[in-house]
Amino acid sequence: MRKSKVVHTVAILAASAGILLAPCNPALAANASCGHEHIDIQHNFTSGNLNAWQMPHADDWEILTEANTHYLHMKRARPPELPRHPIQFARLKNIKVGSFTLDVDVRRIGGSMAIEFNYQDPVHFYYTHLSDVPGTKISVHNGIFIVDGAARRRIAGMTAAPALPDQKWHHVRIVRNVRTGSIKVYMDHEKTSRFSIVNHAFTCGQVGIGSFDDTGDYAHFHLVSNDAEGAATK
Repeated sequence: MRKSKVVHTVAILAASAGILLAPCNPALAANASCGHEHIDIQHNFTSGNLNAWQMPHADDWEILTEANTHYLHMKRARPPELPRHPIQFARLKNIKVGSFTLDVDVRRIGGSMAIEFNYQDPVHFYYTHLSDVPGTKISVHNGIFIVDGAARRRIAGMTAAPALPDQKWHHVRIVRNVRTGSIKVYMDHEKTSRFSIVNHAFTCGQVGIGSFDDTGDYAHFHLVSNDAEGAATK
């Protein structure tokens, strides 16, 4: 019996038994979600240390306090590397996640900030760029971007309103579902996502907070996932 006929027969038998067969995608199977651990990690930066974080240049970061709020401050920007992509992120150490929800408060000092996720290595990750101008004004600002072995490229948000229109604190929520491929970025508790896309390229990796080439602040970091692997560093 030829292979195609075998597959067709299996499908008929499965259907008669009430079993739904999902289509096989070898690329997605090789890049499956991380693990089965549940994590609920909050960082209000009250400990005064950054032991839970890894950075390319630890001296570029410090914890400051303002009006009883402790926050992570990035003191200086670093130039992007080639192929052109941002590098200045504080990544949560020893934790990889697939699907997740991240809530964090962000305040820019320059023109923009950024949050990376499903980070696998320096040239394979997603990030959302949170800017004071829309992508229609600066094409590489304000949206969702992917670094996939080449220079970063936009995958969502070209016409969206600026995520950080001023230098006040703004709340960001990122909701990632690796099974559906959905990525949604919400600003300031809005019910409709500011940026959204379906993309299956990366389904496991670290989460990082930082910027492309500006400086700014992060507070009230809260990451929840049921697709995690690793252990939080106290």
